[in-house]
Amino acid sequence: MNAPLAHRRKIAIASWLAPRESRIQTKIQVELSAIIEYLNQTKNQATTLTHVVGAALSRAIAANPEVNVRVVLGRVKPMPGIDLSFAVDIESGSDLAQCRVKDADKKTLFEISQELIAGAEKLRAREDYNYQRSIGWAKSIPSPLMRPVMKFLSLWTGGFGKRAFGQPGHPLGSAFISNVGRFEMQEAYLAPIPFARTPIYLAIGEIHDAPVAVAGKVEVRKVVIITAVADHRLIDGAHAGKLIKSFKSFLLNPPLLETVAR
Repeated sequence: MNAPLAHRRKIAIASWLAPRESRIQTKIQVELSAIIEYLNQTKNQATTLTHVVGAALSRAIAANPEVNVRVVLGRVKPMPGIDLSFAVDIESGSDLAQCRVKDADKKTLFEISQELIAGAEKLRAREDYNYQRSIGWAKSIPSPLMRPVMKFLSLWTGGFGKRAFGQPGHPLGSAFISNVGRFEMQEAYLAPIPFARTPIYLAIGEIHDAPVAVAGKVEVRKVVIITAVADHRLIDGAHAGKLIKSFKSFLLNPPLLETVAR
């Protein structure tokens, strides 16, 4: 007897066709000495690499607003703000949810970490209203009807930014971040979720040792590979280069993430 489809897989099957969408992909290797030193010195021991990456990305997007856009009815429209969504595994990875941090560029690293920690705890305790409602409708809708429902959600929530079926407007915000390192993967590329119309997806790999050139010599350092997948209709090579340059500048100088321009 076949087991019933998990709600997450029902949504995935209804969302994606065979891969053919326009995407641009890249990866960067980040030497972690500055981040490790910063995290060891910070008084907030709950702050992690994921929080640092999120804060750095929000600042980089703010510095390059041309990438903070979506496609609506064939036209490029700006996102209303810089919200970031982070993947949260539920029940040891048997399910996946997103925790959204609104206006991340206007929050300090500490504020982002505290909001994300609280949101993840709420999701895992099954106390998040939006998540509980979204899995409820996903389980109740017959599989043949999921594709038209997802098409409606794409325009209504992802495009127009309106709430529906437990999903807030612009459900993943300006970027989606997942730490795949917890699954012992050094490198992975995320599949964009079409209905969300989110332009940027980042995956944070497992921290590992690698040879790094330091002052003309090769040394073994702790590094992490961060991959990015973006909508090539909105972000081309020039946009990506500027965004990555800004992103890396914050990663290499994490104290900059303690303050924001309010």
